[in-house]
Amino acid sequence: MKEDVYFKCLNVQSFDDVVKKFHETIIETNRDLKFFVDWKKICMNIEKHKIELNIFNSLIGSKNFDFDLKNILLNYPGVIPCIPILIAIRDTNLKVIDDFNSSNPKILKYNFTKRRLSSPELEEFIDFFDNTGLKNFFLNLSSRSIQDYVFGIEVGLDTHARKNRSGQAMELVLRPFFNKIRTQKNILHVLSQKKFSCVEKDFKIPISTSLKNRKFDFVIIDRKHKLTNIEANFFSGTGSKPQEIVDSYINRQNELKEIGFNFIWITDGLGWKGQKNQIRKGFEKIDYLLNLDFIRRGLLEAILCQN
Repeated sequence: MKEDVYFKCLNVQSFDDVVKKFHETIIETNRDLKFFVDWKKICMNIEKHKIELNIFNSLIGSKNFDFDLKNILLNYPGVIPCIPILIAIRDTNLKVIDDFNSSNPKILKYNFTKRRLSSPELEEFIDFFDNTGLKNFFLNLSSRSIQDYVFGIEVGLDTHARKNRSGQAMELVLRPFFNKIRTQKNILHVLSQKKFSCVEKDFKIPISTSLKNRKFDFVIIDRKHKLTNIEANFFSGTGSKPQEIVDSYINRQNELKEIGFNFIWITDGLGWKGQKNQIRKGFEKIDYLLNLDFIRRGLLEAILCQN
């Protein structure tokens, strides 16, 4: 740890004070109220298929459902890619087993790409609507708008994306700080979620073979073409071992130092509450270890702009 910048920004006087301050300012969650549903993405998905979904409205309460469905599939093949979303899946190709109890069960294959359907394929889609319950839905359950129904499905599917957003939540939290850092005269580029190979390709900065195909959270390039890799994670205490986490970032710093680059690790979360020895090890071995409170106090900006 390079103590001087810590002492100045945190108004402390010793290494122990820095470690203590880290533990005192750990936060419980990095989720804000925008985390739960990505409404912009949902609206874009609905808008993309708005016409096709409105065509499906004509099937609600149909008196001759199979006939009407065939006409729609034949005359408006653009609706075919929308069918999976009606049962809350996004696959364009689907395989299902027809009967588990059969002595010789068949695997049924459905292709939901836009195309002109053959007569056998039309019959397969009629069976699909019947056996998945979609026919019953159109005839007996739906009374208003298929678009509204799909909107609800999209919200539900988006909740499954929260796992991925959990990993991205730190990036979203940090983005305003990086936007501020971009305005500093010393900073030339701020890159995020790319492979190190792009640094060599786009900026002609040599990267070691061991790093080229590895992904980074952030890379800061200053006007002297000095590179700083910033990795950010939130440790809730589940799924990972603290020692492995710390060791992995120590190794990342060592690899970067070999080619003359800097490294900053940003981490937070209640998973570190009982891991004082591991955090101390991180501070001892890694030049710059920060939590979100440290960043709010200006420590990240001070580190990046100190030269």
